Amino acid sequence: MTDQSDQHSESSARGEAAWKQAREAVAARNQQAKKAGREERQAYERRREDARRDAEARAHARLVRPRRTP
Repeated sequence: MTDQSDQHSESSARGEAAWKQAREAVAARNQQAKKAGREERQAYERRREDARRDAEARAHARLVRPRRTP
């Protein structure tokens, strides 16, 4: 005859391992999402800064354009 407490502890250990594995998978996905978000934000900021510099250069070029004398 099998002792009921042995079956329960084995089942509990498997459940604990499955829970830990699921928790680690979620943590890994969260870390990947955070990394992707950070990269997207940095790319957005780079594009925004480039656009600002381009606009500033165009405005500067208009200001220093030589005037035509008739």
